[in-house]
Amino acid sequence: MANTTTKKTTSAKKPTSKAQSTSKERANCQKGKNCTEFAQECCSLTDFDIASDVLGSHKALIKLYGTALCEIDCTSLRSIVNEQMSECAEDQLDVFTYMNARGMYKTEPAPVQKVKEARQKFCSTANKMEK
Repeated sequence: MANTTTKKTTSAKKPTSKAQSTSKERANCQKGKNCTEFAQECCSLTDFDIASDVLGSHKALIKLYGTALCEIDCTSLRSIVNEQMSECAEDQLDVFTYMNARGMYKTEPAPVQKVKEARQKFCSTANKMEK
């Protein structure tokens, strides 16, 4: 027969679990006590975390605005959505610039020859569409 061992448990009082202390803190927060401290402890986000989330959200919003714009036939509503999309695109650029300046979102300049090729390709396609 196999020899089995069992662990003895001590009757010492266990410390409260993190879940228990969190729920107590959450209850205190709901009463208006230490909400800021509780939020700071629970949400230790870095600048990169926050900026990446904001950048991704703006990119997603721009796509949604573009889709909405294609579905709206009311001129005044289209104008509002278009303005919001443009403002969102400006905000996205601001976040990108912030991240890029701090080394969080590095980019490399495109080779001049590739830019010239893309410009020629686009211009020739646009010219064909006008004819």
